[in-house]
Amino acid sequence: MFRRLIAAVIVLAWPILASAECLTTLPPSPAFVPPAPFSPTSPWASSGGFWYGTDWLWTNVPFNATWNMRDNVGKGKFYRTKLVYWQPGFDWRSQPEPELVVKARRLDGEEPPVSGEPGKAVFVTSKTPAIMTAIDIPSAGCWEITASYEGHTLSFVVSVEP
Repeated sequence: MFRRLIAAVIVLAWPILASAECLTTLPPSPAFVPPAPFSPTSPWASSGGFWYGTDWLWTNVPFNATWNMRDNVGKGKFYRTKLVYWQPGFDWRSQPEPELVVKARRLDGEEPPVSGEPGKAVFVTSKTPAIMTAIDIPSAGCWEITASYEGHTLSFVVSVEP
């Protein structure tokens, strides 16, 4: 009797327990270092971020890979964030609105995919141009963020918390 009760609890609780785990992107080891002339450390390293990507396309990911909806512009209704990507040879003069495509998909629940806003050329640091976009994540959960630019793709996973 007791074994059946335990088995029933496990079967009923398993979807909840399994969905609570989000395998977020961790800092690579060894650390990714962008090619020169880009900074070897992320502009957000002091506030908890690391470089993530390839020699062709990279971004900054928070060390804990967690985005918190509570204190964000959406005030708990959605999570809005700006995403910045770097690419060697990016020419902001010829591409003021680069064709960077960013999409997000929820990994632990039913939610339609989300698309980011069109990219814009920006200077996050004084020396190297970057591509910035914004995206609104509609709910808490485990989300994969994928950027595509000129035939290259970069993905990472974050936990969006209420």
